[in-house]
Amino acid sequence: MNPSLILVFSQVKKNLSPAQLALVNDVEVLIKKLSATDHISDYSFLVSPISKAYEGYLKDFFFKLAIINEDEYSGDHFRVGKTLNPSLRYKRFSVFQKLTDLHDNGQEIAEILWDAWKFGRNEIFHYFPKNLKSLSKSEAEDRIIKVLSAIIKSTQFLNLYLDSSANLL
Repeated sequence: MNPSLILVFSQVKKNLSPAQLALVNDVEVLIKKLSATDHISDYSFLVSPISKAYEGYLKDFFFKLAIINEDEYSGDHFRVGKTLNPSLRYKRFSVFQKLTDLHDNGQEIAEILWDAWKFGRNEIFHYFPKNLKSLSKSEAEDRIIKVLSAIIKSTQFLNLYLDSSANLL
């Protein structure tokens, strides 16, 4: 297995809920079982559980920062991609803008989260007739690393933000 992937798997696990962790563990098992001689036309299926865990993690992250409320967190109508999209940043529901306004490093973390969302989910799971985005195993692993790295970086941001907020009290 890719050494970078091994490292990011080990680092991200302490930042996830049990349900999110189970999804990440499933992918880790699959990657270990797949060999270099496997001939699969599209390894996007490896990214899918990671994307699902990422969506759950982001909802937790936004809720801990009080960027979304209990109804948005628990309900069926909140859409992470729509609210994280920088093209919609000036809408009142924009999580991207709320992160930017929250902290000096808010825009940087919002961009990291959006890039991981776009690269690890949107580009893979939408169907475009002229561009199916079939992934090699290596490309799937790169996308997994990007998403899990975004979780790690945002957890560091969350801890810094919560520590600085506690110091103000």
